[in-house]
Amino acid sequence: MADRQIGRAAGPHRVRMRAWRVLLACACLLLAPLAQALDPQRQIAQFHHTAWTVREGAPGQITALAQTTDGYLWLATQVGLYRFDGVEFERYDPPDDQAFPATSISTLYPTADGGLWIGFRYGAVSFLRDQHVTHYGEAQGLPTSTVFRFAETPDGRLWAATFSGLVYLRAGRWHRVEAEWRAPGTQARSVFTDRDGTLWLATEGALARLKKGARSFETLDIPVGRISQMAQAADGSLWIAENEGGVRRLPLDGTASAPVIAAPSAGVLFDRDGTLWASTMGEGVQRLAHPLRDGKSVEHFRQDDGLSADYLLPVLEDREGNVWVGSSRGLDRFRHTNVIPAMLPDGAQDFAIVAGADGALLAGSRNRPLMVLDRGPLRELDLPPPITAAHRDRDGTVWLGGPGGLWTLRDGRLAPVTPLPVSGYSGVQAIAHDGEGVLWVSLNTPGIHRLANGRWQQLRGRKGLPPGSSPLVMLPTRDGAVWMGYARDEIAILRGDDIRALGREDGLAVGNVTALLESRDGVWIGGERGLARFAQGRVRSLHLPADSPFRGITGIIETRAGDLWLNGARGVLHVKAADVATLFETAAPRYEQFDFLDGMPGVPAQFRPIPTAAEGGDGRLWFATTSGVVSIDPAAIRRNPLAPPVTLLSLAADGQAHRVTAGTMQLPPGTRNLQIAYTALSLSIPERVRFRYKLDGYDTAWQDAGTRRTAFYNDPGPGTYTFRVIAANNDGVWNEVGAALPVVIAPRYYQTTWFVVLCVLLGAALLWIAYLLRLRHLSAQIRERLHERHHERERIARELHDTLLQSVQGLILRFHAVSQSLGREAPGHAAMERVLQRADDVLAEARDRVLDLRRARMSGELPDALAALGEDLVPEHPTEFRLEVEGEPRALDALVRDELYRIAREAVFNAFQHAQAGHVEVDLDYQPDALHLHVRDDGVGVPEAVLRAGGRQGHWGLYGMRERAQRIGGALAVTSAEGKGTTVSLRVPASVAYRAAPQRPSRWQRLGRWLRRGRRRP
Repeated sequence: MADRQIGRAAGPHRVRMRAWRVLLACACLLLAPLAQALDPQRQIAQFHHTAWTVREGAPGQITALAQTTDGYLWLATQVGLYRFDGVEFERYDPPDDQAFPATSISTLYPTADGGLWIGFRYGAVSFLRDQHVTHYGEAQGLPTSTVFRFAETPDGRLWAATFSGLVYLRAGRWHRVEAEWRAPGTQARSVFTDRDGTLWLATEGALARLKKGARSFETLDIPVGRISQMAQAADGSLWIAENEGGVRRLPLDGTASAPVIAAPSAGVLFDRDGTLWASTMGEGVQRLAHPLRDGKSVEHFRQDDGLSADYLLPVLEDREGNVWVGSSRGLDRFRHTNVIPAMLPDGAQDFAIVAGADGALLAGSRNRPLMVLDRGPLRELDLPPPITAAHRDRDGTVWLGGPGGLWTLRDGRLAPVTPLPVSGYSGVQAIAHDGEGVLWVSLNTPGIHRLANGRWQQLRGRKGLPPGSSPLVMLPTRDGAVWMGYARDEIAILRGDDIRALGREDGLAVGNVTALLESRDGVWIGGERGLARFAQGRVRSLHLPADSPFRGITGIIETRAGDLWLNGARGVLHVKAADVATLFETAAPRYEQFDFLDGMPGVPAQFRPIPTAAEGGDGRLWFATTSGVVSIDPAAIRRNPLAPPVTLLSLAADGQAHRVTAGTMQLPPGTRNLQIAYTALSLSIPERVRFRYKLDGYDTAWQDAGTRRTAFYNDPGPGTYTFRVIAANNDGVWNEVGAALPVVIAPRYYQTTWFVVLCVLLGAALLWIAYLLRLRHLSAQIRERLHERHHERERIARELHDTLLQSVQGLILRFHAVSQSLGREAPGHAAMERVLQRADDVLAEARDRVLDLRRARMSGELPDALAALGEDLVPEHPTEFRLEVEGEPRALDALVRDELYRIAREAVFNAFQHAQAGHVEVDLDYQPDALHLHVRDDGVGVPEAVLRAGGRQGHWGLYGMRERAQRIGGALAVTSAEGKGTTVSLRVPASVAYRAAPQRPSRWQRLGRWLRRGRRRP
């Protein structure tokens, strides 16, 4: 779609209708009964007008308007098709393979299924639905002439009025109306289907109808001109707009019908309230609120009133009740507004307002006599300007003040009270009449004066009163006090002769105090910086940011229902009674706002005259601004109940625009920045449409976008996401479904799952290799220590054999020689022999120990050695021995095997000699990951204290087993309980226990050996 934005709202323009309002008011004075019946003030003021002007060169004359079911407003022009979402115009251009056959569009017709029929000026028709366009031309039976109108009958047949006659669509082809249809004329200027299903046909000089189910047209004997459009009123009557004759009711009963709008008209519409709208060619927009009761009370809207142009063609009512009119210069909208401006004379300004009797409002001004505003025409009383202050006391008397003095108004009679108590020109800032009949007046001289018993008295020098200043507002309360609000957060409360001061140290933070109102249980305080409330002896101020609408409050109203209305610098704020209770408890107060978008003229006065809000006796609320006076009826506020359709417009990835389609949006790898544009189709006040969006897979909560219509994301990363957006209309009705767009950002190769899995596997492989290398290193260290121990044992054995045993052997020989020299009959010979025999035994045992030290390997395999051990011990003890071997036996490292044997032997010896066991069981389990050795007995067990100490004092059995297990990298555990036996468990890792099989040299090792052999050759 090219030309993304062709125009933007030039801003709401208040319709300048003052001159003709004055004329209408004069006419109402002459026709009072008729004016009262028709309520002219509400008729004229209930619509707020906004005009959009288009940029130079586009889009040109608007020839047709239509709204499709998705909420878009479509504009047909002579240069192309545009759509409007209330904020931006967008030129619609189909893809190149579906381009429109022409650019000059003559008519549009929306269908119930979301489609749009497009008729062209040079004989072509296109149908647009779901971004797909179907074209019809001469090949499909369509005549090559301008298409004026479309209409659809209950039988599903689509009709088209063309310059060459009436045609209809059937089975994908267009057909001219056959002779048996008896359609009059050669040109079809307009077609229209009424609520009964009758098809009306207007030709170049005749009018005919085709009733529901009929097969031929009935031509009516009614003189008509060139009909541009037809419409049906609420009572079923048919109305026509003629290019030369204006707008009139179709006289089906044969009586003459005079036009109610005499200007040439190209468009006619009955809105949902029954009001007749007509666009004229040169006379602007004309509106008739009661076309059946009164054909003369026509309202005119022209270019002088803010209309974009006086030459207008199409007119349309959208789904929310707004009326749209297209001109040669732009687009105009009329919508119902809850803010009703009072029809004041030109030049009136600076309004001092106060509620009068019977619901009327009294408004004094700087340059107009006192005005009375009610449901009738404007009246002026004989009280000359300027009036700068007004007040109504509890008895209903209205007090009015200005430089010329003070007056009262009671029962419709004005009466002067007294001149001001100062000489020269002085403005009255505030008036208050308390319950004791004392009149308080604040003047800008400055000074506070009280009038009691016909005498003036000025208050000066009193403690508690700010020196040298006058109060901006005053309020008499029910308890007899008089509140006086000053500038710079100062309030004085007068109660008899006592004065209490409230200021910033008491929590007051509203700046200049410009509004005071007594509520049910306190006093509301408004000022230039916010809102405060005095209740239960303390002040609470509303602390909000500088851009909060709770600023510049110069008028406060609390309704009977407890709702709070504030006239502030950014418009009128409405806080519901349920939200008033929590107003000071939350950082984001809930409120409803009425501002320039609702037709508020200007801003309320911030100095004088104030206050700027009053409640009439009929419940209407009145607010004064620098440019006028408006009213709001809380009981008749019109709400917008329609949730806005939400549409996704475009997606830009790294500055590259992508067309949003119905499917998943595929984005290239490396996409970092996303910019998603969206809109919501609420055309009443699109400036107040609010949005929330969320990117599933990235956001954890909804993002509040306010009125922004673009979402931004920075580096979301590769993955599958779903962008969701919801919207609320101007009255806060949310479309919770919204719109969604699946988005897939393709990953780079290093962001893919397979790459991550590969990296994880590689890391795991490296860790496993490191683990294996560590095990190999530990095994080598263990073997090295075992070899060192073996060599040390051999060295000790040699030293013992070469020194100690040889010396002992020599001593034994000497003792034996001595014994032989004594003779057998010697007294000590027998004892000597026994000693020598014991010495031989000790020497033999020592030789055995030395032999054990020098033995490098145990003979046989470990299971055989353990079995032999059991066989040697069983005959000498009343204990059974059993050996179990599990798993596939594998060759053990020789040194590890010796240590395993010694640990097992120590455990078996302990079980046979000390445990008093009946059964001893040895389990040897060859597992792939480790070798397990278990020695169990059912003896008396080992005391727990001995286990905790690691062995008995002076005994080294348990200590030795743990040391041997630690040397070979094994884990030894001894568990026992008294009377339940003992279990010794040993686990040795396979990498240490099992003998490594000879490895075949690798290819590189074999190549290295071959090269080394080559170098050794001569």
